[in-house]
Amino acid sequence: MRWQRLFDDLEAEAVELAALDRDAEICERTRAEVAAVRWLDRLRGSLGAPVTLELLAAGPVRGTVRYVGPDWVLLDEVPGDALVRVAAVLAVEGTGRSAPAESATVPMTWGAAWRRLAAEQAVVRLVRVDGGTLRGTVRQVGADFVEIDRGADRSRLLVCFTSIAVAHAPVTAEL
Repeated sequence: MRWQRLFDDLEAEAVELAALDRDAEICERTRAEVAAVRWLDRLRGSLGAPVTLELLAAGPVRGTVRYVGPDWVLLDEVPGDALVRVAAVLAVEGTGRSAPAESATVPMTWGAAWRRLAAEQAVVRLVRVDGGTLRGTVRQVGADFVEIDRGADRSRLLVCFTSIAVAHAPVTAEL
């Protein structure tokens, strides 16, 4: 009887230690997985949901997440769309708690989004990272700039991609 109790106690301790080891491993793996998630991944998990992006010098932009590229985000906002450069984002409010599984789709780049706007000759209102704004028609797109036609009485302006925080387009463009 005595030996049986000793073996039962040892077996219970072994089961408890195994459970503690398993719990510790689960916690460590969870921390490692969360540490690998980027904020863009969390935003990608919020497709179709309303969010607020706090932008450098442009303030908050609110809208429904429509597309998340590697270096830009498209939000549906009233009355149009907001094309936001990732580098201008300071904070994000309203994301889901998880990121989606990996996708086989190759996301469209910032330059590709601008080329689509140029093909449509979209009229945009740009807010730069210094807070300045300008309005015009997207004409051409280079490797690191967009050419904006500011109207008959003004010249065309080359705007460096790095200077753009957000582009507001009053008419929805299918990107």
